[in-house]
Amino acid sequence: MSDHKIDHFVFAAETLNQGSEIIKNLLKEDLSDINAHKTMGTHNRVISLGSCYLEVISLDPQNQNVNKNTWFNLSNISYRETFLKNPKLTSFVISSKKFERSIFFKKKFLVSRNKYKWFFRKPNFDYLKKNNFRNLNLFPSLINWETTSPLDTMKKSSYIFESLEIMLNKNHKLLYDFLLSLNLKEKIIFNFDDDINDDLLSLKLTLKSLIDDKQILIS
Repeated sequence: MSDHKIDHFVFAAETLNQGSEIIKNLLKEDLSDINAHKTMGTHNRVISLGSCYLEVISLDPQNQNVNKNTWFNLSNISYRETFLKNPKLTSFVISSKKFERSIFFKKKFLVSRNKYKWFFRKPNFDYLKKNNFRNLNLFPSLINWETTSPLDTMKKSSYIFESLEIMLNKNHKLLYDFLLSLNLKEKIIFNFDDDINDDLLSLKLTLKSLIDDKQILIS
């Protein structure tokens, strides 16, 4: 039986302040303090969504040893100029208690931050490109927590995950097949439209308020 689940969603921005302000204004709630990933050259803020969380992330301008191959393609100038003119929901991360061999992912590596440690596997962009998969960050990354997840101690927000909508075209059916194979319990809506350009494919995250059942869309 698969133990895969959605761990968190990735809202990327050119600057952490820019991305954080958008989410704070949308949800009317504060995010966590700033967390730094020194080996990856990024920093983030997070907010809980019940069974998962939302991460706002950007390159860390204070980190002079920035990783030239960091996660979510953030070190790629061309990617940032094309996709991050405005902060947006760019990717998501799936957790599992163990990693199985997969052509879809690169070799795992260990990351640590304060008391937390985790193994991470980035998508195999070379393989995806060979299979005509062009909007690379649509494909999720994998995480395996060596310690407890920060979600366990994260301040609870008044929002929970409702659904994830993924806009796809025929070049990206690979993602549809992969996610179905994981038997995820979370609600994922696949929206196929072959007339949409690869660069315009997107993720849309719907949250539900525990206070008034109001739905919030993040994209």
